[in-house]
Amino acid sequence: MSLLDSVRTLAPYLTSWLEFQRDLARVPGVQVAVRVGGELAASFALGVANEATGEALTTRHLFRIASHSKTFTATGIFQLVEAGAVRLDDTAGRWLPELEGSPAAGLTVRELLGHQSGINRDGADSDYWQQLHAFPERDVLIELCRAEAVFAPNVYFKYSNMGYSLLGLIIEAASGQSYEDFVARHITGPLGLANVGPELPARREPELAAGHSGRLLGNDARRVLPSTDTRAMAAATGFYGTAEDVSAYLAAHTLGRTELLSDASKRMMQRKESEVTRPSRRWYGLGFIIDEVGGRPLLGHSGGFPGHITQSWLDPKSGLSVSVLTNCLGGPATEWATNLVKLIDVATTAPERKEADAPGVPLDSFTGRYATDWGVFDLVELGGRLVSLVPLGDPALSITELTVRDTDTLVPAAEAGFGAVGEPFRVQRDAAGRVEWVRQGGGRAWPFAAYRERVGLPPLA
Repeated sequence: MSLLDSVRTLAPYLTSWLEFQRDLARVPGVQVAVRVGGELAASFALGVANEATGEALTTRHLFRIASHSKTFTATGIFQLVEAGAVRLDDTAGRWLPELEGSPAAGLTVRELLGHQSGINRDGADSDYWQQLHAFPERDVLIELCRAEAVFAPNVYFKYSNMGYSLLGLIIEAASGQSYEDFVARHITGPLGLANVGPELPARREPELAAGHSGRLLGNDARRVLPSTDTRAMAAATGFYGTAEDVSAYLAAHTLGRTELLSDASKRMMQRKESEVTRPSRRWYGLGFIIDEVGGRPLLGHSGGFPGHITQSWLDPKSGLSVSVLTNCLGGPATEWATNLVKLIDVATTAPERKEADAPGVPLDSFTGRYATDWGVFDLVELGGRLVSLVPLGDPALSITELTVRDTDTLVPAAEAGFGAVGEPFRVQRDAAGRVEWVRQGGGRAWPFAAYRERVGLPPLA
């Protein structure tokens, strides 16, 4: 089965797997899209767009995707490089004479793209991130960028929204177009994307999924946060979009596709330019975060905005792209997007089996979510075989391969570990053949809804 067909088959379980985690984490809403080779393989929205009104979240709601903006800006710079209008060793001062006499004037386009400039992240007063005042206009931005650098260039990777804001101004100076017009004509327009752009138009505010605050304590209510314009910082953090359009844009960076850039430019953008050691070891290219999951190369970007946390990944070789958008601060978008990739890999890379399933026993006669006083686990068909896994966190840490012995017995793969490893799953069925309970390791687990009824919890909605 192709990767595209595998993901399409897996899509209903992806929805169930993520909804369990969204509900447990009390995240208001999450929007997800998965593509393979540009083809939409899965798209769903869970939860609410606004906790205050209870409006259901849909796949059409817009999110502020924040630092995803940097990938668009880097793409625009490389388009200008390919056109001969900009060089990577051009200095910022060449295009922005207002920087003359400041350290920023001597920074190269490449240093800004790779966050090797050493200049500050958000300026001397960045309370616009707490919505205490407006994001800076151009003249204020230039003045903030004239400050002394924190590090000398090319000493440390130092993430800088100021640096990418300057790149947006360079695109305007080199192209003779506004940043918004350049993106529309050269990036979103050629891809036919109507639901992604550099600054949310006022007329589209009703389409925005409301942003929600984080929680200081577990029982704190989330606050609905107002929408905010990013002004001169749109190139660094202003973009909005849907998961479907973001994943479609990202998929255009797959090697072999030519809508936006040559493969030569894409390879340069996707090369490991900087090593990042905090908060974890990964890399940054020229506009993309670079990581690896289970041997699969990934590039993409996260985004944090007042009320929205987002993450998108692309495997530039296979064309697998995943976009996860959440509408609250603290939303685990990076964890969920990464674990979606891992779950897809689990489903498409089945290990060799020593024993075949018993013939004539349908796998879906076992599948479902089961609960005990200790928690839940799923019996799910992945890639034509049955597995047990916990629908939380990294699926590879909880998955157990199962062999169907008969209609009432599942045998786990032999392994060394804690818990009831190696002990069979015994299934009790009613007269109609439905699972009443599963016993493994001596303890019983009941179908999720049945367990809730058994212990007096309200029925599922």
